[in-house]
Amino acid sequence: MRTALVVATDETLRNRLVRSLEGCSVFTATSDEEALKKLRFTEVELIVKEAAVPMRDLPGFLDRARHLCPSSVVVCVLPADSSSPEDEALVEDADFVLLQPFTSPQWRGVLRQVEDKLLLMQEVSALRTLRKPSDALGVAVEPPVFDVPSDVLGRMVTEFAKSLSAGFDLARVLDLFLDAVAELARPSRSAILVADPVGQQYHVTAFRGLAPHVVESVSLRADAGLPLWLAAEGRLIHIDEAHARAADPAARDMARELALLQAVVAVPLISHGELVAILTIGQRVTGGAYSRREAEILFDLATHLATAISDIRTHHLLRYEKQFNERILAHMANGVITIGPDERVVIMNRRAEEILGMPAADVLHRDLRQLPSPLGDLLFETLTRDRTVTREEIQLALRSLPLEVSTYRVMGEGATPLGAVLVFEDLTLQRQAARERRETEQLQLLTRIVARIADEIKNPLVSIRTFMELLEERYDDAGFRHHFAAVVGRDVRRLVQMFEKLAALVNEGDYKLEPVDVRMVVEECLTELGAQQPVPAAGAEACLLTFVDESTQKHVSATFSYEGGSFLTRGDRGMLKKAVAYLVWYLLRKTPGQDAKVSVSLSRLNKEDRVRLTVASRTAEVRPDELHRLFDPIQVVQQNLIDVGPCVSQRIVEAQGGHLEVKQGRAEVTFSLDLPGGPS
Repeated sequence: MRTALVVATDETLRNRLVRSLEGCSVFTATSDEEALKKLRFTEVELIVKEAAVPMRDLPGFLDRARHLCPSSVVVCVLPADSSSPEDEALVEDADFVLLQPFTSPQWRGVLRQVEDKLLLMQEVSALRTLRKPSDALGVAVEPPVFDVPSDVLGRMVTEFAKSLSAGFDLARVLDLFLDAVAELARPSRSAILVADPVGQQYHVTAFRGLAPHVVESVSLRADAGLPLWLAAEGRLIHIDEAHARAADPAARDMARELALLQAVVAVPLISHGELVAILTIGQRVTGGAYSRREAEILFDLATHLATAISDIRTHHLLRYEKQFNERILAHMANGVITIGPDERVVIMNRRAEEILGMPAADVLHRDLRQLPSPLGDLLFETLTRDRTVTREEIQLALRSLPLEVSTYRVMGEGATPLGAVLVFEDLTLQRQAARERRETEQLQLLTRIVARIADEIKNPLVSIRTFMELLEERYDDAGFRHHFAAVVGRDVRRLVQMFEKLAALVNEGDYKLEPVDVRMVVEECLTELGAQQPVPAAGAEACLLTFVDESTQKHVSATFSYEGGSFLTRGDRGMLKKAVAYLVWYLLRKTPGQDAKVSVSLSRLNKEDRVRLTVASRTAEVRPDELHRLFDPIQVVQQNLIDVGPCVSQRIVEAQGGHLEVKQGRAEVTFSLDLPGGPS
């Protein structure tokens, strides 16, 4: 079995059938229309048809397929529930039937039956050709055949073999082929018209005996005249046949085009159902008509030439794509390294050479262990274990070079790994730019802090100075001493908090990361703010806590709720506590009046393995424009040093691998704080 057509809408089934027909020339189609179109141009020995539900269109397809390829064997692959008498009647024209799901041994058994039937059909055909027609007297009559000398035919075959082995030079292949045709048929003129890249026009590409002006003027449309007829019929045509149908406009066009090319015969060059070129030959130099045998030989050789043309075009296309891809890789801003299934380096682009400081020649076609660690390890893990990484930061073992890397595995048919790709970017300049940007921002921030600090600390210092001046003369007054301690203590704490926030803004800080229970952090924070009531036990309802905040003098009603036992993360306990406190204080300050309501809740995002802490208030009032710049320290400092708390909280959270955002609903301002989850 040499050729087969697989017709299946199911991609998985289609790929399985194609793989099982290894060694054959297999054509595929996803619809009946596509399959029938290919059968018009391609002779196949086996047709494998997937019968989709409903199967009412199946008999029509089988009838048309039989008409186009009467000598082919048809196998129908039916759904599992197709066993009724009605279904059996629909596949009556099929040679073999296979029910899904089927095993590989079952399919191989069907293929053996197909081979046996094809062999039997070939034997019958051979017996028929041995029978010769006889005249009225019973004497066998040999059909008139022009006898080609064996030496001429031998030279022709030799030249044609040379043409096919001439490499991928299309012009040379066509010239050698026309030389071979000259040896065979002795035409006065010959030409090969090749389709353009888009398949719209056919132009003379190689010729013998034609005038240059004829060659330049001839251009045949693919959708009319000679090309259209040859593509549809798939056989050669003689000019006498065109003249015999003078009433047909299409036949008149073909006769005109043959006359223009000074040809009497046109032979189609068809590859995989596509008319890739046209061979035209003129009258024989010695006179006389071309024999049937010569026509058959020309047709067969033209078919081989069509395959050669198709292969050459494919080669040039692949070479163009290869050059195109290489140019893309060469001009990419990222380094790219690929390895094959044998764990050897296949591609290393120019940018990869520049980043790694090593020429591609040192690693190409060599084991991946030649790559700097851990690049080779990442590629090996991706290829063998499909452990991909996405935008992960690493550092080369032997160089202080930060890289952002991504890897992925390239898969072939049948889930077979074809290789792995590594894409990486040098982060040195980015980190330098980020560092310079931070330094610039810090300088701007310090400038604004210095400009604002006098205004923010003036009032507390004035009150402290006033009390200090009165202390000596009113020290014996117990009421004064009590009032002095309350006011001065409040103002001092306010100053301390302010400078702690400012220090956190302008310094990166050192964080002691260790396992921390966020629930305990919240409990301690609320206690330090003034809450006296115990926090709720695990699984309890939300607990209401009331206290007076010394910093803002607000009467606070706080609810704390959570579900579960622990909410572990890896962070700095003291800094996390400050981050929560700064958010609470901000909501209190944004609450008009003396009464403030705050809610704190904890939950675990199981799918993302993260801990979520929310701090919200229904009494706080924040303008939309203020909310928009809440995490921009430069803009906040310019307005009010007191409101830098959320900026500081964001820096603390992000330094510990978390994320902080703020949302404002119709009646509530909510801070959502997400932290990476720890072992539970």
